[in-house]
Amino acid sequence: MLFNSIGYLFFLPATVFLYYLLPYRWRWLLLLAASYFFYLIWRVEFVLVLISATLVSYYAALKMGQIPDKKQRLKYLVLSIAINIGMLVFLKYLGFFTEIVNQIAGITGSNCVIPYFSILLPIGISFYTFQTIGYTIDVYRGVIKPEKNIGIYALFVSFFPLVLAGPIERGRRLIPQFHVKHDFDPQLFTSGLRLILWGMFKKLVIADRLSIFVQPVFNEPNYFHGIEIGFAIILKMMLVYADFSGYTDIAIGSARLMGFKLSPNFNRPFSAQSIAAFWSRWHISLTSWLRDYVYFSLPFKYHGKTVNWRINLNLLITFVLVGFWHGPYWNFIIFGFLHGAYMVLANISKPILSNLTRISGLIKTPGLLKGLNISATFLLVCSTGFFFGQHPLHDSILMMGNLTDFSQTGKSILFLLKNNDFLLGVVMIFFMLWFEYLIAVKSFASRFLSKPITIRYSAYLFMLFFLLAFGVFSSQKFFYFQF
Repeated sequence: MLFNSIGYLFFLPATVFLYYLLPYRWRWLLLLAASYFFYLIWRVEFVLVLISATLVSYYAALKMGQIPDKKQRLKYLVLSIAINIGMLVFLKYLGFFTEIVNQIAGITGSNCVIPYFSILLPIGISFYTFQTIGYTIDVYRGVIKPEKNIGIYALFVSFFPLVLAGPIERGRRLIPQFHVKHDFDPQLFTSGLRLILWGMFKKLVIADRLSIFVQPVFNEPNYFHGIEIGFAIILKMMLVYADFSGYTDIAIGSARLMGFKLSPNFNRPFSAQSIAAFWSRWHISLTSWLRDYVYFSLPFKYHGKTVNWRINLNLLITFVLVGFWHGPYWNFIIFGFLHGAYMVLANISKPILSNLTRISGLIKTPGLLKGLNISATFLLVCSTGFFFGQHPLHDSILMMGNLTDFSQTGKSILFLLKNNDFLLGVVMIFFMLWFEYLIAVKSFASRFLSKPITIRYSAYLFMLFFLLAFGVFSSQKFFYFQF
């Protein structure tokens, strides 16, 4: 069931209404049934994988909670991670590894060819796998105690606002909320509705409309050149942001209607002044997960001393994993590697850049320096957009080549000026970034909520009218559902 579908328009209000109607002790059961129904609509087979991941991590955590010795607990942690990662690799990455082995066999002249099997990829598996692994690691480390109620734990894994595309929640943050009675909170409820409306706006008016312009460029890159490619790459990253952050807003808003508070996943990433800052603002739940459970678990010392090259190597490893997490494609691996390489280069060149800003006098103009840093970071992020997608790698290389072809610039400009989807999408991007700036920096939300009810509801109705008038209602899947 898609958030932007008619079905969800009926499913969510019905679930929220029954949630507050039922006595507290039965609410978790309603949410569990609703979550499994929400997921079951996709395919029955998907639910079997979800249940398997839930049971394995639940019993492993339960066993670890009964064993005081950390070394004895380790075997249950390893078993749980191995099974969950094994299911993820088998269902999502088997074809990729099979292709690599067959290519190596072809190069070496071997006749050993592994047959390729098309396997169903359960939607959201990358998200709930990381969520269960994070939970078992926290139990192993003693950060939290294992949840004994298997129903509550199953709800933690399958909670319908986040099961398809996150945020990737931590057990210590979400599970306790299922044990608390949530009385109806008008302020939290209305803030949830505002988030859902804003998320729908970003998805239907911005992301899906930009897709009408961007997708043809990525699907048939040989027909586009110069500034068409340049705009498509920039707008692709804006499309992904509007789409994924729009999904996150709807997810967080849906949970708020019932009193639950999910983790934020975005914080104005395109205002970041470095690649490191960008990743602290973009898909926060994934990057913080990899930081806590992968990056800090890697060795930082060489011959007993912490050395910079180990830190930089760990960054590269972590960001290659970021790319590979997105999908079994060389494009995503290159995407992750580039972001890791940018961060390594930033670390290496930090003293040089610091001297340059001092010598050039930029250090005396912090506003200009900030603007240059934001612009440079934005361009570096957009440069990786060539590889962010499931399109073939040779198409990415073709787009990079066609980007330098300005022989048809006049025709391209005319095409862009006549493209209503392109023009409206660009205008809406600036509106989105400006509005999020007002919310984050200018305290717009508190000032808006202090306005009379007539002004506030007039603004909501205008936003709804604009959404209905300019939204693309084709029930397009959210971009991150493929992961």
